[in-house]
Amino acid sequence: MSSVEINWDEKICIHAGECVKGLPQVFKVEDGKFVIDPGGASVDEIRGVVAKCPSGALSIK
Repeated sequence: MSSVEINWDEKICIHAGECVKGLPQVFKVEDGKFVIDPGGASVDEIRGVVAKCPSGALSIK
């Protein structure tokens, strides 16, 4: 499990879906809202998916 803080900037997100496809247990859409559950994967897995974000809307603290 992870103890990382993930930031999402909805203003620059282009909704490419790389995060949802890459780690659906962490990045998901529930009731029309984007939800991030950092406890759903390891820090390394999350870092890998965040690095693939084409708009740079995701970052790790």
